Amino acid sequence: MWQKLVAGACVMTGAVGFGLALCGELGSEIAHLKKQKELLLYIIGEIDYLRRPMAEILGMAAGRMGEPYARFLSDTAAQLEERSGKPLAEIWSENLKRIGHGDMPQTALLYMERMGRCFGCEGDRMQIEGLRLFERELDEKTAALSAKQRENSRLINALSALTGILCIILFL
Repeated sequence: MWQKLVAGACVMTGAVGFGLALCGELGSEIAHLKKQKELLLYIIGEIDYLRRPMAEILGMAAGRMGEPYARFLSDTAAQLEERSGKPLAEIWSENLKRIGHGDMPQTALLYMERMGRCFGCEGDRMQIEGLRLFERELDEKTAALSAKQRENSRLINALSALTGILCIILFL
């Protein structure tokens, strides 16, 4: 009898844990998009007010950001300082391909790639306006994912708990 109790507890723990993991994935995407917005705002501020070179901006941003962004930004800054003649957008794209898919969700990788395309604009004003437009897009996506998380998290948790109960009933 006690074996069935232990097995039932394990099944419930697994089912509820699975539901929490699904909710955690959405939370991870939202956290990455917020981190990207923080990076974006830092870059906009440095370009707009201090007019620093991009290699210096990215190097300083690397010190403020956590992994995997810090490694990515420091590599990009180092390549920019080499002055190989490649544009920033191309260096950004190449370095982004080296980031492992386990380090960042697919949505975050997509938005990092789109951020890199904003660096192809001529002149500070055009670049800042492109980055501000991208900032609004990031805000919209973050709001949409947050709403989706609020709607789906209760449903996912309830369904995973009910699935656990159903499994216990079927196996008893």
